[in-house]
Amino acid sequence: MERWLPIATPAVLTAMLLTGLMLPLYSDEVGWRLQERAGLDGVDKLYSVQCGLNTLAVPPWFMMPVRWYSALFNSAWPTPFAVRLSGVTYALVWTVMLLALIRRLTADGQRRGQLTTLACGLMGLGLMPWLMVWSRPEQPIILSATAALLIATGPARGDGPRLWAPVAILMLGIVALSYHFKALILIPLFLAAMILASPQRRAWPVPGLCVVALVSAATVSAHYWFARFACPGDPVQAAEHASQSLGLSMLAHHGGAPGWMMAPLRLIANYQMPVYVAQAAPDITPMSNWLLPHLVSKATQIGWTIALNLLWLVGFVLMAWALVAALWQRRLDRSMLLAGVTLACASAWCMSQIVRNIYEASFILPLLALSFVLALSGPLSPKLARALGRVAPTTGLALPISALAILGLYGPSLAATTGQAGYLPGQTYSVGLGPYSALRQTILQAAAACSITPERHPARLLIDDVTYFTFMDTPLPDHKTAVLDPRWSGVLTDPLAYLRRRGSSGVVVGCAALPASLRQKAHAVGGICCISPDQWEKPTPAAARNGSQPTP
Repeated sequence: MERWLPIATPAVLTAMLLTGLMLPLYSDEVGWRLQERAGLDGVDKLYSVQCGLNTLAVPPWFMMPVRWYSALFNSAWPTPFAVRLSGVTYALVWTVMLLALIRRLTADGQRRGQLTTLACGLMGLGLMPWLMVWSRPEQPIILSATAALLIATGPARGDGPRLWAPVAILMLGIVALSYHFKALILIPLFLAAMILASPQRRAWPVPGLCVVALVSAATVSAHYWFARFACPGDPVQAAEHASQSLGLSMLAHHGGAPGWMMAPLRLIANYQMPVYVAQAAPDITPMSNWLLPHLVSKATQIGWTIALNLLWLVGFVLMAWALVAALWQRRLDRSMLLAGVTLACASAWCMSQIVRNIYEASFILPLLALSFVLALSGPLSPKLARALGRVAPTTGLALPISALAILGLYGPSLAATTGQAGYLPGQTYSVGLGPYSALRQTILQAAAACSITPERHPARLLIDDVTYFTFMDTPLPDHKTAVLDPRWSGVLTDPLAYLRRRGSSGVVVGCAALPASLRQKAHAVGGICCISPDQWEKPTPAAARNGSQPTP
């Protein structure tokens, strides 16, 4: 079993990642492309601009290479399947990097097999492989962090200092900072990797300058991200943003000195790693129906949650055991130091979050897996080594059982939607990966009914997850979620008044996204609706009935 499990476990994980090619595209995967468009528009924005002008933000210069890369890739392949393919590819790359890190950390074949079985087994349990293929900012951030760990744990080349190593880690840190403010929580990891990658004292000027450069970039990035996601123009959305983070909530409602004195206790009480593990369990009603709902019972969901948490908890205990033993013996080598820093970064994010959406698992659980590998790669006590020898095979054997069960639960529904394009029945926030060319022609025909054509150079269109790929090149589009959905539109109550103020060229969205009052104004072709600006002067039926003025 020790011979074939280290081979079978990565193979099963890889197979599950590849089945992610059947997974519909989730709305957030489109939304993040909409929000980081400086390579196309010169500025980044949010789903809409009612938060204020800070949402039309020029990124710092060092973020622009990432924006140019995104613009090039997304413009060259503007289809939902291309987005999913990129997500699966990045997940496979991370898996290869994880295996390379394990190989680099230990020369002991038995230990290497145990770590491979444990890490790949945990990352393949439940729905985790399909969360890993979501094409969101977590992917490049985790890839950058793992690459930094690979560099930091690598052997020195020859007798000279590894002057290239801190520079490479600096570049990786900047890439991570360019994608999302979550990268700020990993700055200690990049700094530790940078310092440990260049242990030679005579080479201190290069890593020293790189440390200063990364801290400076992180400071600029923090100002950029926090200012961009602030919402001075919409108090409703500002309150919603603050409610997502315990740190922001405490800043807004610190309650004086007693409140600050209780802050550490609140953070400790909010340390709930099992919540992230539970996100990988099948759910009766998955978030926004990213998978078809009501395919499992409550008992099944509870059973999965308990089983996954037990397996992850055992891995966590082994890691903690190894870290405490290393501290007690004062044996803090590179691997142990990096394990502690990686765990601290994951813990800091965990303690700061109030709302833990399902995609957060794809940020926290890979960091935990990396911590496990780093902490358990060094010398272990006989008891700990025996415990690892039992836990790793158990996890490895659980993986194929989990994979078969997940495919049995969700495989038929995914297979049924294979080849379909556009929104899927019962999955309002999911887009099928079928051929997009025919749907693109339908979208263009519908838009032409409102005189919205590429030749007329439309701008500031209101689009959705389906029509975005057709009108990706139009300047500064807005997403229907922040304009039409009452849960996310904040103080915006009249979408047409908002678009008129924006000087928009019109609306091109799926007809199902429009409220009845706007659908009456729309032209429809094949389930795609458009509204032209000449319809905006006419008040909507609700506005006419209430005698209200449009509110931007």
